[in-house]
This record gives sequence, C-alpha cells and structure tokens, in this order.
Amino acid sequence: MACAQQSAIEYLRNCRRNLVTHMRNLPLIIENLYQQKVFNDHEVDALKAERTEFDKAKSILDWVINKGEMASYELLRILDATQKRTLDSDLHYWICCFPFRWEDTEISYSLGAKPWQNYQTELKNKAISILKDQRAHCSKNLDDKTQVNFHFIPLVLETDSVVKTPQCKIKLKNKKCKKLRSKKLRAYIPNEEQALSPEDLLRCQDKNILLIGKPGIGKTTVVQEMMRLWAEKDDREFYYMFYFDESVLAHSSRVVNLESILFDVYLKPKDKDRKEVFQDIEENSENVVIVFDGVVDLEENSTLWKIMNHELLPDAKIIITCRSEVEYDPLFSNWPTRKVYVQGFSEEFIKTYYQRMLGHDPVLLDVVLKNQELFSLSHVPMYAFMIVDLIQFKQNNTEFNYAFTVTEMYIHIFNFTVQKFLQKKNEKIDVYLKDKIHLLTKNAFSATMQKCLNLPDVSSDETDICHAFLKMITTRDSPISATTYSAFIHNTMQEFFSALWLLECPGEIEKVLQLCQTEENKHMKHVLPFLCGLLREHNINLIKCLFPEDQIKKTSDWFIEKFLDTFLQPQSESEEFDLLYVCQCLYELQSPKACLMFLEKMDHQLEPEGDLDPHQCCALAYVIGQSRDKEVYLDLEDCNMTDAGMERMLSCSPKIRY
Repeated sequence: MACAQQSAIEYLRNCRRNLVTHMRNLPLIIENLYQQKVFNDHEVDALKAERTEFDKAKSILDWVINKGEMASYELLRILDATQKRTLDSDLHYWICCFPFRWEDTEISYSLGAKPWQNYQTELKNKAISILKDQRAHCSKNLDDKTQVNFHFIPLVLETDSVVKTPQCKIKLKNKKCKKLRSKKLRAYIPNEEQALSPEDLLRCQDKNILLIGKPGIGKTTVVQEMMRLWAEKDDREFYYMFYFDESVLAHSSRVVNLESILFDVYLKPKDKDRKEVFQDIEENSENVVIVFDGVVDLEENSTLWKIMNHELLPDAKIIITCRSEVEYDPLFSNWPTRKVYVQGFSEEFIKTYYQRMLGHDPVLLDVVLKNQELFSLSHVPMYAFMIVDLIQFKQNNTEFNYAFTVTEMYIHIFNFTVQKFLQKKNEKIDVYLKDKIHLLTKNAFSATMQKCLNLPDVSSDETDICHAFLKMITTRDSPISATTYSAFIHNTMQEFFSALWLLECPGEIEKVLQLCQTEENKHMKHVLPFLCGLLREHNINLIKCLFPEDQIKKTSDWFIEKFLDTFLQPQSESEEFDLLYVCQCLYELQSPKACLMFLEKMDHQLEPEGDLDPHQCCALAYVIGQSRDKEVYLDLEDCNMTDAGMERMLSCSPKIRY
C-alpha cells in the first residue's frame, strides 16, 4: 500500500514490470496523455510506430517517468479513472491505493475511442426511452402533479436465505391464518431491517444476482431503477447495460449468437462501428451488465443460457428476476448467485407512496391509509399503483365522483390484471376467462372455508391466468420429486375471489350467512363486504364478463333483507350485533334503499361502541346520510374517533339527533 508521502515516479517505478505486461488499451492511455499535454504530436506518432504492445507500454512508462513527478501523477490519474479498460483486474487494488489529491476527482478523461463512446451514449438513450415508455404507460390516468412525483420509492430487499426456504414460507403462511385479522393483515407488510438499495446491487462485486419475488412485488421496478442510475450518471464502472424483458426471453431460442442478441435484438450500432464495438464488449466483458427480467425457463445451450452461465461474456454482471416458484428450478440449482428477495413496500413507504401520488389531501389519504385491508394490500407496489390509478381517474372525471369503496378497488385490480394478461395471450375475454376464473373462485372459497391459504387444484401452467393473482412455492421432497403450493398474493384477494364464487353460486349465500353466526366459521364474515360490493348496481357492469346481469340483480333483490335479518339478531343474549360491520357492508353496497331498510329496522337509533377509525366513520356517516325525512338518533357516548372521523360524522349532522 502506498504511503501518503510516496511520489508518483516512485509508485510507477515499483510496479513497472507488472505495468509493462498488464496495461491494456494502450491507444486510450496515449490519447489521454496527449489531451493532458503530457505527450506532443511527435511523441504520439513515435509510439504508434512501435512494433509490439510490449515496446509501446515500455516506452509510455519510461517517457512519462523521465518527464517527472507531474507527468507520472497524470498517468496514475488516467489509469485510475480508466482502470476497467486499461488495467488487468490484478492491478485494480494497486491503483486504488495511491493517495490521489481529492481536488483532482472531477477531472474528466476519455473512456474510449469514438465508436464505443457513441454506442454507450445510444445505450443510455435506449435505457431512458424504455423508462420513459414505462412511465407513460403507468401514468396515463395520473394528473400532471402526480406524474412529477412518479419516481422510485424504496422497496424492502432482503438477503436472509434462512427464513426464505419454502418450508419456512409455508409455516409463516399457516401462522398468518391463526392470527387475529388485524395482526394477520399487518403480517404481510415487510419490516425494513437492512438497508439494501438498487445502487448497492449495481455496485456490489457479485457477478450473478437473482432477484426473487411474487407477482407485482417490484422486481422490474428494482432493475429499472438500476437502469436509471446507470443511464443518468457518468458510470465509469460499467460502460454497457442491456435489458431484456419477457417479450425477448420468450423467443430466446431463435437468437443465434451473442452479436445478434446484443445488436439485432436490443440496439444496433452504426454499421461501420459494429465490428469494433462488439470486439470491445467481448474483450472487456467486466464492463457489461446484462439484465434478464422475468426468467421462467431458458433452453439449455441457447445464447441466453450461455450468457447466464458466463460461457459468453465471462466477466459480465448478470442480473435475473424471477418469481418465487422459479427460485428452486434446476435452471438455478448450480448457478452461483447472490439471492435477493424483493418484499415490497414497508409501512413507512406505503405512506410515502400515497403521499407522493395523492398529495396531502386527508380525505383521499384516509381512503387507503385508514383502511386496514387496503393498507396491507398496498405492500404490493402493483396493487398500490392500481389503487392510485382508480382514485386519480375518478378525481379527474366528475361523472365518476362517488364514494371510494374497497370492493371497487379490488374489481379495478381484477380487471386491470385480466386485461394485462389477455393482451399477452391475445385471447378473447369471454372465450378464455370464465372457465379459468370459475375454478380459481371455487378453490378460493373452499380454502377460505377451511381457514387455509394454500390452494389445491391449481394448474402449474405458467401461462394460466390464475398465476396473475397467485404466488407459487415449490418444495423438493427428494432429488427427483417436488410439491408446489399455490396461494393468493394477499389473503384479502382470496376473500374477494370467494365472494365471486358466492355470486356465481347464489344458493350458497344463505348457508354462509348462517355459518357466520358460529364461532368456528365467523371468519367468513370477511367475505360478505366484498359480496355486498359486487352486488352494487354500479359494479354489475364491471363484472358482467363473468356473470349474467340478470343473475346478479336477482341475487341483489333478496340478499339484503336476508343479510339484515341475520346480522341484526345477536348471537346470544349477552352479545349485541356488530353495528359497524353492518354499516361497512351497506357502504360497500351503496344502496340508499338498503340503508333505509336498515334504519327502519333499527328504529332510527344507532349506538356505536369502541374506537372508530375514519373508514368506519365514513361508512356510518354514509348510512345516516341516506335517511330521508327522519332524523337518526346517534349515541356517541361509548365510542372514540379521530378528528378526521369526526369531520365525516359532521358532514351528515343535519340528519343526526344526539
């Protein structure tokens, strides 16, 4: 290691023997020495005339050392700034140990001859274009102010492989089933115990990185943030970055060679530069980053498979994203890698996300942040985005200015996911959808009845639409056999699909109403708010692709009275009915007629108890607001509410008698 007093001349002399044989890309070194006026035109011509690389390197070192301390220092600065191109990896530590003056760090050096520089610029423009297109696609319904705030929000990235084994995941899921609902919902939200960022992954020494996570959890967001960092900064570590998404990976077997996939599939350099640029990529593969976003399978000995296994570009950094079920695929079994688990938003960043996207309007923020189902669901960035998309759409279209219900959010997520999937499949919705969703709703209902998160009878076909809503966990029973478990990304999505099953099989609804009154099956109560929301008149049009409209309307005609008669009866003499739960269901239904029926059955007297969150206050205020000519007596003596909740109650004060 160099001491602070060691001269540049001495430092070069001590390493001269290694430098003569391990300096590379000598024209680049000469060009920078010429730009810094260390060499003149005659000296550059003389160096070019040297017959061998050895003689050229020897002359560069001797001439620079003979010119003195300043010239020697300049050469060391050039070697430091361009080390990935000009020094073998064995000398990187050596150059980093020299005590450079901190004020020299901003000096800019040429990193390559023009063909390479031009192609690097084009690659960065391509990366920016990909990110811009992605942003435009995602923000088409967002207002201008929101689009300004549309940038990366940190995700929880974990590397603790011990608790990520399939067996542990299944145990964790079973534990969630046994928890109280509020704790179960919070259990989905990850804790940020280690600060690992996309920039850390880009800068780390690992050559292979596998990003693992369930659908929509943010794997693509992480790698695209790496692209942004690379494209927007003057990166002297990596000169080339290539990004291949699912559309390319699906047709990888057609790619015949490395040059073809880099230039013909991704980005073509100028014809006159093609040979020189490709040679630089091959000879300096340590300067290359390759991203495969969404790997399901790679054909053995295909070009992409050879890149992944470093048969091509041996020193490149390879970053692959995959779903959880692919983690233990034979494709990765012998692939030495750093595994990183993408866990989604932490509690802090769920709040940050909505504040950036929705501003600081407390009414809009309370729609999500004060609703435990939506808040928990929002740890999945894809779902959080879809919720914002719907809220912004309704805010920007006055004809849609009605209440935000939870079921409506889930219907939007359902339709958004289905449309995205069917665009890939190029299938007609009415031909493909009903059979697949029917089986999924049936499985969801059966699992919910059994208090189970693992679903039976789910197709292992990755192209099945069911996989757009599920996560998969595969456990190896032996070296030659495995068992795959399926589960919804979030348990509230399972409850939503269970409600869809009841809508399809209305004969089961009355049975479920009765089961909800028993201790063993009271968990089925959480399905009914979704069922009420699905029966809402406005929502019927949004799900008519699954059910005939007349079937839904017939169910709606008899359901409400049955529901109210069931839940207005206390389960025992010592237990009162759950007023706030009934109001929540009525709020999801958005039916003034149903609210009037409820108020009449209650003789227009309501006595809520306990701590009311803003969402419960909103539901209660909505029900009271549907009273026509008669005041509602509201006893608030035994309950507490926040200021936001009180504001909701005051909005219907003309119809309240305290």
